[in-house]
Amino acid sequence: MKTIYLIRHSGPFVDIDNYNDYPNISWNDYNKNMILNTEGENKAKELSNNIEFVSINEIYSADSVRAIGTAKYIAEKNNISIKLDERINERNLGIKTISELPDNFNKKSFDDKNYKIFDGESLNEVDKRMNNFITDMIHNNCNKIVIVTHGIILLSFLSNLCDFSYDGKAFFIKYKNNILVNGNPKNPDVFKLTIDNDKIINIENI
Repeated sequence: MKTIYLIRHSGPFVDIDNYNDYPNISWNDYNKNMILNTEGENKAKELSNNIEFVSINEIYSADSVRAIGTAKYIAEKNNISIKLDERINERNLGIKTISELPDNFNKKSFDDKNYKIFDGESLNEVDKRMNNFITDMIHNNCNKIVIVTHGIILLSFLSNLCDFSYDGKAFFIKYKNNILVNGNPKNPDVFKLTIDNDKIINIENI
């Protein structure tokens, strides 16, 4: 048996005056500088105290500051190094500023997973790299793995395995008879995948 923990990074973030007009400044700069504030740091630290995160073999993170900032506490508790992997990075939106995003962008993306704008990624493309990464994790020799990533890539991955709906405001996600999300995911949020014979046999929100 193998356990993989998929974690949406902690929050909230530091308020940076330069980015108050975030719809009209560089999305790449804003995204890069979303640093956990004291509350976000405390949530990440508290998360690391969960008994589930004892004896973790490997921990992977997206390359954003907020994801690494969430992963560091679990890594330190287990005396292991964080590994970065671009396959679990946030979706490339294909924009220079948030103001370029069409209305209901996320709803359109989940309704049609081939939907994308400019040179960004569709959710099918995001799923492809995420699925490739998860397959590698399933087939490696470690029994307990933590993965810290972002909300949309995580939700899109779950949508392929679960009963899933999104009305543009709230998500409903259920695996078998277990409701994982009814509303919006938390910051942080943890989804535990149980693997047996290289197959996912259970998913729960812990």
